Amino acid sequence: MKSALKLLACSALAVALTAPLAMRADTVETTDGSKLQGKILKVDGGVIEIDTAFAGVVKIKQSAVVVIATDAPVYLRTKAGNTVQGTVSTAAGDIRVAGTGATNSATVANVDAVWLTPDQSPEARAAAAAKRFWAFDAAVDVLGKTGNSESLATSFGFTATLAGPDDKLGFYASYTRAKSDGAISANQSKAGVDYASNFSSDLSWYVREEIGTDKIQSLNFYSTTAAGLGFKVINTKQQQLTFRGGLAYRFEGYRDDGLPATKDSVSAPALDLALIHSYTATTWRIGNSLTFLPSLEHFSNYRLLHDSFYETPLAASQWKVRVGVSNDYNSQPRPGKEKLDTTYYTKFLLSWK
Repeated sequence: MKSALKLLACSALAVALTAPLAMRADTVETTDGSKLQGKILKVDGGVIEIDTAFAGVVKIKQSAVVVIATDAPVYLRTKAGNTVQGTVSTAAGDIRVAGTGATNSATVANVDAVWLTPDQSPEARAAAAAKRFWAFDAAVDVLGKTGNSESLATSFGFTATLAGPDDKLGFYASYTRAKSDGAISANQSKAGVDYASNFSSDLSWYVREEIGTDKIQSLNFYSTTAAGLGFKVINTKQQQLTFRGGLAYRFEGYRDDGLPATKDSVSAPALDLALIHSYTATTWRIGNSLTFLPSLEHFSNYRLLHDSFYETPLAASQWKVRVGVSNDYNSQPRPGKEKLDTTYYTKFLLSWK
């Protein structure tokens, strides 16, 4: 019995000693008397970010804050450029930073930045934001059918993007082949590179090159080389809409059973006009592109390319599923060929960085 009482007393003492530690938290108090407790993540650009248990990360305007307090040392920089490390407290409107050997004071309004570790300083974050990063997507889609009809469709694709704050370089390649009841219904491949460099946040210049084949259209080889300017009509973190305008050179070589290029082949300068749109939500993304390539020699000879898709991740993995539709309209196709080719697709993508 005595042993049980001793064990109970020790447990109660341990709880009593650790409870204050568990309850400790950073504090932010606003001018209207509201008090938030959690973990202050940073102060930057006049905004205080605190991670709370009840509402996640909350952002508060620094001008609306009268009290800042931390339960652990942080880095604090004043607008005068002085940086100190220590625990932060506030008394009578003055912020005090208690570090080793000294106590420094300032007002809330004079705080320029607060961060937790050296690699989270404003300079470190700016350097990280200025770096270029590679991102990759590999896509695959296989669809088969047996029974009353036999069909098999395969599609493979790969993209690699090197992006930074000032420019973006992208490579892509894809191959699609479909066979239905013994007849080839799709057999096309393409590859390309696209580079854009920013003059400002909204204005850029670009160059691009795409090559490919489409055996169903008897298009043995095509290439499009283009350069011009881009302007972001909408430019937010969530949504972007870019208009591109420039000059291009179109080459389309049609052949019949290995014979020399026919008179239907195209080799002419053209305009390169495009709209590129993307919208990114928390758990999904949509993308749209529309490209218009009219020949400068004969404006009635043009190609109109369109692609729209919806993309969402699969659970918490790196896999995503993309559902979309693409259209390729050729105003002057070869005799016996349709002007419009429409493709509906579902792709599984593996993304990594």
